[in-house]
Amino acid sequence: MSRGFWLLLALAATAPFWSLGHPLVEVDDARYSEIPREMVASGQWATPHLNELDYVEKPPLWYWLSASSCKVFGVSEAAARLPMALLAVLGLLGTAWLGAWLYDDKTGKTAALMLGTSGLYFFLSHYITPDLGLTVWLLWCSGLLLRAVLKPEDAAWAAPAAWAFAGLAFLSKGLIGIVFPILWAGALWLILKESRSRFLALLRPAGPLLFLIIAAPWFLLMEHRHPGFLRFFFYEHHVQRFLTQKFNRSNPWYFFLLVLPAGLLPWAASILGGIIRSFSDRRGLALAAWAALVTAFFSTSQSKLISYILPVFPHLCILGAHALQEPAPKWLKRISAILGILLLLAAAAAYPAARFIPADVPHSPWLIALAAAMLASLGTAMLCQSLDFKPLLTGALAGLITGGLFLGGLNNAMSDLSCRELAETVRSRQKPGDLVYGYGIYLHGLPFYTGRRVDKLLNWRGELEYAARDERILQERFGGEEAIRALPLPGKTVFVACRRRDVAYLLSLHSPNAARSVQVFGPWALLEY
Repeated sequence: MSRGFWLLLALAATAPFWSLGHPLVEVDDARYSEIPREMVASGQWATPHLNELDYVEKPPLWYWLSASSCKVFGVSEAAARLPMALLAVLGLLGTAWLGAWLYDDKTGKTAALMLGTSGLYFFLSHYITPDLGLTVWLLWCSGLLLRAVLKPEDAAWAAPAAWAFAGLAFLSKGLIGIVFPILWAGALWLILKESRSRFLALLRPAGPLLFLIIAAPWFLLMEHRHPGFLRFFFYEHHVQRFLTQKFNRSNPWYFFLLVLPAGLLPWAASILGGIIRSFSDRRGLALAAWAALVTAFFSTSQSKLISYILPVFPHLCILGAHALQEPAPKWLKRISAILGILLLLAAAAAYPAARFIPADVPHSPWLIALAAAMLASLGTAMLCQSLDFKPLLTGALAGLITGGLFLGGLNNAMSDLSCRELAETVRSRQKPGDLVYGYGIYLHGLPFYTGRRVDKLLNWRGELEYAARDERILQERFGGEEAIRALPLPGKTVFVACRRRDVAYLLSLHSPNAARSVQVFGPWALLEY
């Protein structure tokens, strides 16, 4: 392996720490930072709270990790994100380990480099969602499960460890933390016919016991403190999320077939070659089965978000890395060339196409230039792959350049993505006894930066629907236009955060001079009464 390879691998391993302290992006990045902040502020680590209201849609493992970081280093964006960066590195290590013992050391390290420079993995190591943590725990779980089957001499430690990581996955996202490993174990049982007797090692009591010790206590405690929680969590947020469109996250069945190649850039063509090659190799077929099962599951679900598909990335990168050990076939080179040309054409068309971007989407000339540069970088890498010109090094370099440009664009667009400036305005003006309302939205970063709750949420419930089921809380913390019509309140200043497009309507609800000031912050506005 060349010095260039080691340099790029080192950069990929440090990339999750780049721009660690950039402002919180609405919505998920801010939400999954605010909940840990409230844990630290309140000292209540059992029941997660959002805006000082029960928020029990997700298990608490991420909150505990982030809150621990904030407890040690103080509350800040960097402290809130630090565990995510560490998890991203753990994912690279797990990919290198699985690829190395399954194939060889070079394949493992190459797969880690590919994963760290793939577009979606890079993005989600800088934007907080539970999906990266889930991906890492499932990666280690699946790798250890496969180890226990293929190397029976290691089953005594690998099988219980696989169950333990399944417990961590369960404590990160719920049922899929155990459903995916079970489905994959069934697929392996079909693929690895000569190893079927070894699957009994996975059923030894130590493994399931470890899983229950890790996963069960929090759920039992929550059911004890909040009767009906288990039904809410498993039925409404698992069964209904999968079977119905209740959560407004529906996309067509082929959604992830489009997301995957885009998210895997600049490695989409190489990974396609790895998938094709996997049919002649039981190890590759096992990895491809994992990717197929996870993709099919989420494609069937009525709830689809881009980040959901991330758990297939490590396994696909191992397949791609193995394929890179040999020259690419001509048909694959043609695909790389076509993709490269299309990306370069898209880069050239970035400025003319900008006129069709909706006005509420950030698209300054600087951002358009960054987008064009990202597309050009990826397109150049794909052309290099089609010409067999250092495909690994040029691809990794393009991935890192694209990621760096993305972070630059993210910081440039923060006035449209983060409410930090709005929140700092509230914090500088508020006095004891003043109130903060949100109309039509809940800006998750607002309490993070002000250190205090939003007192009333008007015409909005969102993910706080569970808390709003309590009639007392519904009356005290939620409301509608009547709360705006009642402004101003004697002896208090009330700050109302809303979407910019709602300002005129809010001002029409009372006398023209009722609002002391109106300030616009990107897509949001702050009215002061």
